[in-house]
Amino acid sequence: MSDALESEQRNVTAFYELLDSYTEHVIERIDKTASAPSTGTGQDTVERQAEIDHWSTQLRSARAAADRLAFGRVDLDVNGHTEIRHIGRMGLRDSEGNPVLLDWRAPTAAGFYQATALQPMGVSLRRRIITRGRTVTHIDDEDLLDPVHDVTDAAAASVEAPREGRMGDIVATIAADQDSIVRSPLSQITIVEGGPGTGKTVVALHRAAWLLYTYRDQLARDGVLIVGPSGAFLHYIDQVLPSLGETDVVLLTPGQLYPAVNATQYDDAAASAIKGSTRMIQVIAAALDSMIRIPSTDVTIDLEDGSSVRITAKQLAEARRQVPKDASFHEGREPFLEKALQHLCRFRARQRGWDERDADIRADVLADLTGDRHVRRVLNLMWMPSGPERLISRLLEDPAFLAVAAKGILSRDEQRTLLAARLERPNWTVDDAALLDEAAEQLGPWDPEARMVEAQAKRERAAEVEHASQSLSSLGMGAWISADRLADRSLSSTTRLSVAERALNDRTWTYGHVIVDEAQELSPMAWHCLSRRTNRISMTVVGDLQQTTHAAGVTSWDDVFTWATGRTDLHTLTITYRITRQTAAKAAELLARFGGTPPVLHAVRDGEEPIKADCGASELTSYVLTSIGDAEGRYAVIVPDAERDAYAALLDGPEFSAGEDALDATVAVLTARETKGLEFDIVFVIDPDAIGRQTVRGSDLYVAATRATHRLHLVTIS
Repeated sequence: MSDALESEQRNVTAFYELLDSYTEHVIERIDKTASAPSTGTGQDTVERQAEIDHWSTQLRSARAAADRLAFGRVDLDVNGHTEIRHIGRMGLRDSEGNPVLLDWRAPTAAGFYQATALQPMGVSLRRRIITRGRTVTHIDDEDLLDPVHDVTDAAAASVEAPREGRMGDIVATIAADQDSIVRSPLSQITIVEGGPGTGKTVVALHRAAWLLYTYRDQLARDGVLIVGPSGAFLHYIDQVLPSLGETDVVLLTPGQLYPAVNATQYDDAAASAIKGSTRMIQVIAAALDSMIRIPSTDVTIDLEDGSSVRITAKQLAEARRQVPKDASFHEGREPFLEKALQHLCRFRARQRGWDERDADIRADVLADLTGDRHVRRVLNLMWMPSGPERLISRLLEDPAFLAVAAKGILSRDEQRTLLAARLERPNWTVDDAALLDEAAEQLGPWDPEARMVEAQAKRERAAEVEHASQSLSSLGMGAWISADRLADRSLSSTTRLSVAERALNDRTWTYGHVIVDEAQELSPMAWHCLSRRTNRISMTVVGDLQQTTHAAGVTSWDDVFTWATGRTDLHTLTITYRITRQTAAKAAELLARFGGTPPVLHAVRDGEEPIKADCGASELTSYVLTSIGDAEGRYAVIVPDAERDAYAALLDGPEFSAGEDALDATVAVLTARETKGLEFDIVFVIDPDAIGRQTVRGSDLYVAATRATHRLHLVTIS
């Protein structure tokens, strides 16, 4: 072992000793606080929970940082002498309080990412420290004073290691251009465009962590939403942010944008193009308008007691005018019904010779009328309440209802396409999630009893926040724990939900920041849905327009963000560290064959030429396993959409698995869409021509061919 390696091993060992000592201290503080005698007062409960909350957060951060605790070092020229700074997942101090390990997100660590040979920022040496467990396996030094040093070498070398089942240690591979994106301002839409392997996902995830670190006070209550292309992708990255100490993050696919729905099926291209169009906003609005059936003639209602009441057409029109123009469907229903019932009450009072100005008489009459099932039926039919699921189901299943709603918006052929798609896929599809969300938005809430409960809960929470704020202020603890968070915990002694848990179940939740990976796959309807999810113009959007597979997917970022003119910041990454020059060239050739235009992509690694092979279906299992041999890593068999289940059954053995759990197997059997954002050591693309034909311009084939970090097999089944 070299002297430098031994030195770094000693440093890393010392860092872990400090971390272990700190972790033990934190656990002791939690145990001591939890077991301390209680006075039983509300003040004592607040104080105790505040301290437990604080130390529990510290414990989670410490445990998350334990994996690859230290990963870098910079040597700085400070007033003529060299100062060494180590960089890691969290900050640590020695027994005298001196910083010995800098948190990677701290401003003082910026030189590790931003320094270049042209702008060294006082950095003479940058060292990447690679560890396995607590053992330093090797180090990689960059001499920034050497003008011929290629700063891409170290980043390129980081992909040579075999792939793991999750996204691994990505902190230390942020290049200077990527780091500037990570640290860009919060209140803007940061767009990162680039081909496969250019580090878009790395940038997006580190931006999430950096924003939560830098703007913690602003984002702690609202959280961050990350939208990824598939469940497999989210499974792939789900340990990255927790490993950086961030937990207030919600991860969703486009098929989960409506709570309680987890859609994984995709419509065919024709239906997907229609559902993904913002014309569906008009269709849903027209459908709701058609459900308001207020008569233009006088209406007589026969009551259960044998008598009748009457409301005139003029009175019904007056009740309709009571509805605010910007009210949702259900918000408009209530003032209409309230006014209509007032007219009926006056009619009933006059009919019986009662004084309609008497409040008690009005209350009694109102109770009688609202309790009569005939009154309820007639008024409900004028403005029938509905739920999002029922509304969208009717649109997709009822030809007559759809024809009324889509008149002048969708053609007859398009209507038939939607109806046929529903017959073929009776369960919710990915594109249906945005339709359900839009329906819920236009319908508005409808549950008077629930709204009363919610209003009471809001009053209780406001009182609890005020109490917590006063308690924290008196304790001098307001600077490091939020009264809002403490109130949330105090209101429930049995269930304490995190920001992420609360946001998941609340369709109207607005996040402090939204990150979208593989953004080109979102339809205009999905973008419309997402625009409601941020309480400021604050998003990070990463994607590659050449990899668009959605029939209504993004073709221009300007078209997506028309509502954010002047607030967008576009970055383009062109250097790929993942795929080799040979793989990049072959993928570009395949894309061009099916009419696509390859993105600008500069591969920094050489490798093997892609292998073309013919194989019988019965021999495929043997071919894959023989090709893998004894090599370490992760592998994928990418198959045509229509044949995934067939190939999953054909590929026999414990090494193979399909679906979201595929990443836990040695060989994942996936479709091209399921591999978006993922990478594997060796990739087998089965029936390339079939994959090339299943999407416009061959985008699926391009995706499939750019997943391999080492070797690509293009397999034709004979």
